Amino acid sequence: MKPAVINASPLIVLGRAGYLDLLPKIFSSVSIPHAVVGEIRAGKAEELFGELLSGTGWLSLVDAGSLRSPLTSARLGPGETEVLEYARAHAGVIAVLDDKAARRVADVLGIPLTGTLGVLAAATQAQYLSDFATAAERVVRAGLYIDPNIVTKIAERLRSTDGGRHH
Repeated sequence: MKPAVINASPLIVLGRAGYLDLLPKIFSSVSIPHAVVGEIRAGKAEELFGELLSGTGWLSLVDAGSLRSPLTSARLGPGETEVLEYARAHAGVIAVLDDKAARRVADVLGIPLTGTLGVLAAATQAQYLSDFATAAERVVRAGLYIDPNIVTKIAERLRSTDGGRHH
């Protein structure tokens, strides 16, 4: 298990879908930058995360604001920027984000990353979830746009790696 730093979208969608408990099961630690907390508090998800942000044992608040790199000019949101800055500055930390532009920056900079579907796939492989496709449907209902073809490809890959066993 590796440590992770998470952006607002995956945290909100996983929370709304009832899957927050997967994060401490698949990551050794989960960090959230101040800018991400600000984005959550400024949005409609504040009620959902008030308790989470103030008192969970597995989510730690980190400061990434003092870090500076080419990311600051990449025109990403403050949350995405701080997630990537933190992951860049801390080798081995996985950035958890869904934003396409932020994922491109992570690829260019060689930052390990995953997204909401990656979290669900890892949880399925570790048998914390019984069915990836059902979990993906749940996060879609919770507000994440996902290309159905990607869900199908990941589900097929998961089935092929578990010896044909259906979750």
